[in-house]
Amino acid sequence: MRTSVRHIIAGVAIAAVSSLATWAATSKGALPDLSVPHGAPSDFKWSPLPEFGGEEAIIYRSPDGRRVAAAFRESGLASFTYPFDEFLVVTSGSVRMAVRGGETFTLRTGDVAYLRKGLTVDMEFSEGFSDVTCLMGDEPVSWR
Repeated sequence: MRTSVRHIIAGVAIAAVSSLATWAATSKGALPDLSVPHGAPSDFKWSPLPEFGGEEAIIYRSPDGRRVAAAFRESGLASFTYPFDEFLVVTSGSVRMAVRGGETFTLRTGDVAYLRKGLTVDMEFSEGFSDVTCLMGDEPVSWR
């Protein structure tokens, strides 16, 4: 039996209303935050990040501090032991990463990496390096 698009849309609508009713019953009427952080990196509020020869912009920090979306512009050499997990996308330039006790590789514009808590990485950033990253931890995320 074929399901029509109309039936699929009706099913999605019923599920959405059901989810909203469940939320309303358990949230004591508080409205969810539906804002979406977005924009061009040039619009971000950039702050100095001297430890990595550049600057940072916090795009989003969860209320409990355990999830952070950020953008970074970095240069030179740096070493870092990760106190959290990081997923990053290189948006310009490149970075040579040497994982202590592991492999050495280079990430270029468009490449991604997932770095796990506990890794120590030596990094060499190219001129004009930048990335967008998601940082996740069991505790509030902090790199300073």
